Amino acid sequence: MTGKPVRAAAVPRAPWFLLALATLSQVGMSFCQQGVAVLAVFVRQDLHLTLAEMGLLVSAMSLGVVTGQILSGLVIDGPGPRAVLLWGTILAVVLAAILSLASTFAFWLVGLGLLGVALASVPSSGTRTIFSAFDARLRGLVMGIRQTGVPVGSALAAALLPLLALSLGLHRVWFVMAAFIFVTGTLFLLAMPPWRRPVARRAGSGSLAGMWGPMALALILVSGQYSALAFMITNLHVREGWSLGAAGLGLALIQVGGGMGRVGFGWWSDRMHRRGPVIAGLALLASLMAFFVARLPHGAAVVVIIPVLWLLGVGGVGWNGLVLTWAGERVGTMRAGQAMSWTGSAAFLGSALYPPLFGAVVDRTHDFAIAWTGLGIWLLVGSALAVGLSVSEERRRRTRPASS
Repeated sequence: MTGKPVRAAAVPRAPWFLLALATLSQVGMSFCQQGVAVLAVFVRQDLHLTLAEMGLLVSAMSLGVVTGQILSGLVIDGPGPRAVLLWGTILAVVLAAILSLASTFAFWLVGLGLLGVALASVPSSGTRTIFSAFDARLRGLVMGIRQTGVPVGSALAAALLPLLALSLGLHRVWFVMAAFIFVTGTLFLLAMPPWRRPVARRAGSGSLAGMWGPMALALILVSGQYSALAFMITNLHVREGWSLGAAGLGLALIQVGGGMGRVGFGWWSDRMHRRGPVIAGLALLASLMAFFVARLPHGAAVVVIIPVLWLLGVGGVGWNGLVLTWAGERVGTMRAGQAMSWTGSAAFLGSALYPPLFGAVVDRTHDFAIAWTGLGIWLLVGSALAVGLSVSEERRRRTRPASS
């Protein structure tokens, strides 16, 4: 023995610090990406848009993220997350600054779509880095913590962007966006460890077959998250008579519930060693709260609405980290980055589809209740799918030893 001290404490410290900066990076991305739903309210007023057109603005960003995550998923397991994040951050900063010049509906659509492509580098690189940095026994918890960056960023956007847009003007807000993306992305880049491409440990690893179930789940369950994100402010303002500032705080409360759900239920799924039943329960909770929102009377008491909003966030937003983790675990380390990126792209595809659909239903029926009821039914389908996938997985697990 040389007597030289071994710095064992340095090993556990580094991943948790990396997790903190990965979460901060996601906060920056989500502040911009989900903040579009908040700023779309002001673009609608400025350009006199319909609710369906306002939903298309949110969809343009989401479709851009879908495209970006598909592209980054093809390379994330090769060159690694650092290269993906570096070029994505540079492009996102430039595009956010250019959006300060937007003056037409077409300009907004194209600009937001391109910005979405660039911003997709953040969730792709963040989930891949954290998935590799932590042991499987902690993945539900740490992925849940990292994914709190989404509701935290959205909550900040809901609380701050209405005030910033009123004080600075709609176009100057985009310089704030660009600065936030630059700072949070750069900090995460500096903390990223050197990338080592994973090597297959067993025959047959690297198959993507296991990701299709989580992808379908993400496509369905994101309906609750983005319908609330795009229209809860308008719902509370028009139907319940809340001011825009108060309605923004109501949306922020949904995101707070979502963040708490991601961490708490991620931890619970680690203890259970199963993801499917937990996801099914969250989808069921979101469905029930959507039905509850549909039945709220006009001018309902704040003390009644607040817990409904919080529980809607827990169920409707809290599922995300678990579904991404489940996708990575079902395909193995070799293709985990691609599986999680493509599952994320499915979620963003849904986020592009549901806001204009929800808005079109309200435009045609002049009734938010019908749209919320349809959403509740659709979330029940997601809960049933999660149960089915979990049962199928458990059967395969039980028969595997007998067939080997």
